[in-house]
Amino acid sequence: MQQADNEMAFSYGRTLLRGFRYGLKSKLSKGGRTPSYLPQANQAARAFAAVSNGIPQNMVVESVGNMSVTAHVLGGAVMADSPEGGVINTQHEVFGHPGLYVMDGSAIPANVGVNPSLTITAMAERFVSLFPAKTSE
Repeated sequence: MQQADNEMAFSYGRTLLRGFRYGLKSKLSKGGRTPSYLPQANQAARAFAAVSNGIPQNMVVESVGNMSVTAHVLGGAVMADSPEGGVINTQHEVFGHPGLYVMDGSAIPANVGVNPSLTITAMAERFVSLFPAKTSE
């Protein structure tokens, strides 16, 4: 749903939103801000609401604050062709650690703009298909 390449960085510290208690903080580390308005997504929501007698809605912070909100934090062990570009290779194996594999949402490099559960499932199924079935001898 979006083409912007953006990454988040996390740190541990205090924030006003948590009453200055310590916790995980996030900030944009690469690229532009994730768009808060995606015309295709809004059109799809309106169409679905029309056929299901629903009411299309958006989160207040996205509408009023122009901030993209997602509960789907992805990345952290992204796939690449070398250790300089990521953490795992195209077979989901961690560079420099034979036999250690990653097949969850951390392998996805950026927010896909929609719920990533099907993307994560597809990647996991692809990973499993790379291993031949064991036969009993």
